Amino acid sequence: MIGFRLATILLIALSVAASAYGQGAPAQIETALSDLSARLSRSVSLGDLSEWRWEQKQFADSALGCAAVSGSGGSVLGYAFRLTYQSVAYDYRVSADHSIVIYCGEIDSNQVAAALEAPYSNQLCDAAASDGPYMRSHVIFGMEAEAAADGLNLRGQPSAEGQVLLQLSAGQRFTVDAGPDCVDGAVWWLVNVGGQIGYIAEAGGGARHIRPKSPAALPSREVLNVNLVAWLQELTRVEGNFQARHDWSSDSVFIAAPGARGSDSVWLYDLRQQPMAPQFLPHDAGISRLALRPHRPEIAFGSSGGSLHLWRFEGGAELERTELLFLNAHGGAVSALGFSADGNRVASAGAVAYTHADVERANAAIVWDLPTVAQQAVLTRHEGLIRAIAFSPDGAVAAAGADDGAIRFWDADDGGSLAVYDVGAPIAALAYSPDGRLLAAGAARVEDNLLLFSDEPLALAGSFQMPTAGLTSLDFSPDGAMLVVGAAEGIFSVWDTRSQRLIVTREIGAAALDVSFSPDGTLIAVSAADHSLSLFGVPLGSG
Repeated sequence: MIGFRLATILLIALSVAASAYGQGAPAQIETALSDLSARLSRSVSLGDLSEWRWEQKQFADSALGCAAVSGSGGSVLGYAFRLTYQSVAYDYRVSADHSIVIYCGEIDSNQVAAALEAPYSNQLCDAAASDGPYMRSHVIFGMEAEAAADGLNLRGQPSAEGQVLLQLSAGQRFTVDAGPDCVDGAVWWLVNVGGQIGYIAEAGGGARHIRPKSPAALPSREVLNVNLVAWLQELTRVEGNFQARHDWSSDSVFIAAPGARGSDSVWLYDLRQQPMAPQFLPHDAGISRLALRPHRPEIAFGSSGGSLHLWRFEGGAELERTELLFLNAHGGAVSALGFSADGNRVASAGAVAYTHADVERANAAIVWDLPTVAQQAVLTRHEGLIRAIAFSPDGAVAAAGADDGAIRFWDADDGGSLAVYDVGAPIAALAYSPDGRLLAAGAARVEDNLLLFSDEPLALAGSFQMPTAGLTSLDFSPDGAMLVVGAAEGIFSVWDTRSQRLIVTREIGAAALDVSFSPDGTLIAVSAADHSLSLFGVPLGSG
């Protein structure tokens, strides 16, 4: 990565495998390409590049940060471009007004790649271990797993030389009780196989020996409504080393979860595949927030380091991905992330917003316009970390709730403040109803922890009490008639939004940290603290 201080930059990396994303660059890149074409005596366009990156910055003088030339005058707003063509990376600098064009030299793209890509090692293993790298862990202690093939050895010690206690057959299940031990390149777990305790190697030598237990196949199911939801039942459950968060694709085909420590991947489930098995999009740094882009096979996620990524994925026997966008967006982990309904804008929040706007950057959110890859608005004035952010369905309003107990509403186009409500307790979740009439908010307090705000005029329309205090998440059904609410006490509940009455509750045995309706209205997904993602629904014909 280009070595500038993060607090001063907007750094974007785009793969141009799909030419439709060419509009993501500023117009100044064409000036650099024109110079490169003349220099190489051939026409070079964005579509000819294997990769390109750009940075916008207020440079100290007319040299635009290029050490190979001398500068003069005062500060200049400009761009640094790295254009990779036929395995060579060319370093260009262009002023915002196009009057200054500097070719700063070649960069060996292989050296750049080597500097950026370090061998992955399982973050659950000791960083001092020299016998890795270790493969990512798909299981974690406290969950059930199964043998991937016949002849899997249960050993008395976490070593290939350990005594063989028994051999497992393919699909034989066991509980993962502790671990891992990382020895000689293999990841070992202490497991219980029908009362026999021993060690099993999850992976080693490039092979994976165990996997999360296979879920039940999803049945055909009804579209949920206020009357049918009383018959709600768990239809299937997947487990794995992922975080208790998830998001849906607009067509309800895919559901994704961010990998937990040691996994460091996006876990993607295709509901058409029965039984469901995860496919993985590796990412070698922690993922703090994740959202699927509406109406497109794309995933956005924020990292624990504050960067924002957008990937396109393609299904098949082996899942493939292309990185479309990379933004150094925030200082500290991305704490909230949300798309507009049309998918053209995404808002991200963190402890510090990296922006050139003359605003207070602490605890601010940024609205990114994706067609132009520009900061459209910066949402400020929170005095605590933003935990939830949501666009109104028409995209006109952005709402955010934070640890300071306030819910703020802004004009999503320019960041102008519209309203603020002091709830008096940290905000855990926000969601707009599909028609935009209501905004539901969850507060981290015992009384009146579920609030409803009306859209016109912006006002508190009502508040009522959840059956449990630890509200964690909420979501409206696609028709807006129901609201599902998750709780840390290990239950979720479904409410009638018109009568504001409680329809049904379900216990899941662990904290329900993320809940949502599928976009087609047939399922409720519940991510729990026990490394599970459960899908609830009503089988066809039950009502």
